[in-house]
Parts: sequence; structure tokens; C-alpha cells
Amino acid sequence: MVIQEKYGQIAQILQEKNIGLWLLMGRETVDVCDPGLRLVLPTNIMGVSAFFFTPDGRRRALVRRQDVSGVEEAGGFDEVRGYGADFDEQLLAMIQAIDPNVIDVNVDLYDAMTDGLTTGLYLRLLQDLEGTVYAGRISHGQAVRSIRGRKTPGETARQREVLKLLNQVCAKLQDWVRVGTTEADIYRFCQKFMEENGMVGSWENSCCPLVHAGARSRQGLVPPAENPIRPGDAFHLSFGAKKNGYATDFQRTWYVFEEGETAVPQEVQHAFDTIRRVIETVRTAVRPGIEGRQVDEMAREIMGREGFPYSRGSGHAVGMALHDGCFQLCPDTPVLGDLPGRPLEAGNVFTLEFFCDTSRGVVAMEEMIELTEHGGEYVYLPQTELWTLNKQ
Repeated sequence: MVIQEKYGQIAQILQEKNIGLWLLMGRETVDVCDPGLRLVLPTNIMGVSAFFFTPDGRRRALVRRQDVSGVEEAGGFDEVRGYGADFDEQLLAMIQAIDPNVIDVNVDLYDAMTDGLTTGLYLRLLQDLEGTVYAGRISHGQAVRSIRGRKTPGETARQREVLKLLNQVCAKLQDWVRVGTTEADIYRFCQKFMEENGMVGSWENSCCPLVHAGARSRQGLVPPAENPIRPGDAFHLSFGAKKNGYATDFQRTWYVFEEGETAVPQEVQHAFDTIRRVIETVRTAVRPGIEGRQVDEMAREIMGREGFPYSRGSGHAVGMALHDGCFQLCPDTPVLGDLPGRPLEAGNVFTLEFFCDTSRGVVAMEEMIELTEHGGEYVYLPQTELWTLNKQ
């Protein structure tokens, strides 16, 4: 199981980082849940709870008595302890028994996916530790950045399974789409495919996938319109789907031939070839330790040289969430703080995505990449040629 892989990975990361305790806390997780808990707890809890992960591989849970059986049945914890009116006393006692050099909690100034500990529970923890040596041993987000960021083989396999299905959608669209087919028609086709294959959208259902036909198409996170595909259009699909808890994100582009046309217009082909070259150049150049902003600089230099000034970032992590946090492939900005400067790690899965505006419409491509010690590897088959449609 994927969750067992994560348990083994957690112990390894805590050893590597010399963190004596990764502490997660939660309550009423049906409605408000630390994203980090979703990585390690395949059930929900109602009462205030704490989960203790240590570098020796032991996993402990402190939950209200009524939650004990559910956590035990979910499996994965060596000890599940129930409390009555003495949660705070037991929390402190368990921390003292572990006696960690560092207590790492899921707090982050800039990253939503690693900033999972609510303010109230954080203040409660500080209150419980007040006056002890452990009050000065708290660190913020050091463990979860790697635990969430480094995907296990099982996690990546789940993403690959979805990407295979999304490529099947593209093959079906190649045969099904005609001149006159609208963006909304394609959206409904993809929605039906997701339903038939047990998937849901990686983002809002009302606009997943995004479909753009021609330069007149509305950009942004908006529902596809009743805008028909016309001869001479660049036709662009931005699609992400989730299955078995893991998200994907990819983009593909077609060109629709005009009557009698046998070659793609030079500006459209140039845009596609530029994006393809950027993705391949960056993929082969990245290594663990490179910063997200350095990846972006590399891509931005090529795009600019080819005549495409670029105002977007170059990609993002993908995991249980569409935007899985931990780092960002973009220039420095005060809004994102240190996210662009965080080094990438082997096991990170992220997109490389680039857009070119042309007179025929947007040309874009997005590929999911897994970082290894030797460079980036495609999670699934990339688009290597601009696809064309000539069905009138």
C-alpha cells in the first residue's frame, strides 16, 4: 500500500534531518484537515488528536476514546491511546517519553499544503509545553516539505495510471472532434469519460478541463463556452484528473487545418517547437538541489530568446493536491517568500508548463516530471508533435 511506503519514508526523512518527532494534530477532520494527515491517516477523527512519528519508525496516536477503534481499524499505528478529560496531560507525557531533540510541526509562512496545523491547535501545543525544555525545540515545516514532496513509487504509479487514461481521452478526441464542435462539447465529453473511469477533476468541476479554441477563446479559470472550433484554430486542452487520491495535470495542443491547407502555420509550429525544446532542455538539466527559481530562469531565457516574453511561472508540484506545495518554479516574489528558493529533491513530481499566445489561439503544453538523481523523467508519454485535425 502507498501509505506503508510513506511510513517507511517518514522514518528515513526524520533520520536524515535529525528530527526526533514529527507531530501532527487534528480535530473534526471531515471538515478541517491538515493535508499532512491525509498522507498518513486513511480515516477521519472527530476529537482533538495528536499523531507522533519518530525516526525509529514508531507511530503513536493519541485520540479521544470514541475514536480509538476507528484509528486501530485503519491500521498503521503501533500504539493508539485513548483519553478522557486529560488530553493535554497525556500529550505532554507522550512527548516527554519520546524526549525529542526537535518537535517539527506543519507550519509554513508561504505554502498552504504544508501549513496544516491550525492556529488554535498550535497555540494549545505551545500552552501545553510552556515551562518545559520542549517549548524551545519546535521547528516549522522541515519534515513535511520532504515527506509530502518526495513521492514514493506507489504514489507516482497512481499518477501514471491517471495520465494513461487522460491520453486515451486525447486519442478519442482526435477521432471525435470536428469543425463546429464547441469547447463545451469537449468539456462534456471529458466529464463523461472521467465519470466512466472513476475519476474526478483536479480542480473545480465546472471548468475541468479548460478548453480553448482560437484566439477569441476566454482565458482563465472559467467554464468552457459554446465556442465552436473553426478552421485555422489552435485548439488547446488543459486537463487534470484525480483517482485513488492523487492528482494529475497536463496540457495538449492541436491545430485545425483550413480547407486546402497541408502545413501548420509557421507561427503556430514555432510556438509548439519552442515549448517542446524548453521542456526537454529543462527536463534533462534539472538535478536534486537546483532551486525552483533557477529552473524558471532556465526556461524563461529560452522562451524570451524565441520571442515569447513570459509572465507566468514554469510549473508546480503535483501530488494528492493539484498544486502540491513544497516549492515553486517561478521568479522570486515577496508574496511567495522563500518558495522559489527552495531546492528540489529526488522524488519530487512537478509540471513543466508553458504557453505561447499566437494569432490562431493559445499554444501550450504541460508535462509531469519526476526528478531523479540523473535528471527529470516523464511520468508518462509526452506530446512530441503538434497534433492536427482536418475533419470538416
